[in-house]
Amino acid sequence: MTTLRELTPSQVAAIKARINRGEKYSEIAADYRLNQGRIADIKFGRAYSEIKPAE
Repeated sequence: MTTLRELTPSQVAAIKARINRGEKYSEIAADYRLNQGRIADIKFGRAYSEIKPAE
């Protein structure tokens, strides 16, 4: 399992872009070996709030 600290800024930006496109948390989480709660932390700014979504 990956931890949030192991994600690179570009991975976080890509995750945010996928969230904005409406992809399911479960699909994103599976691709990065995270649990869905960590995806929610990214979405709601509890983690990596300083990183913008990828274009």
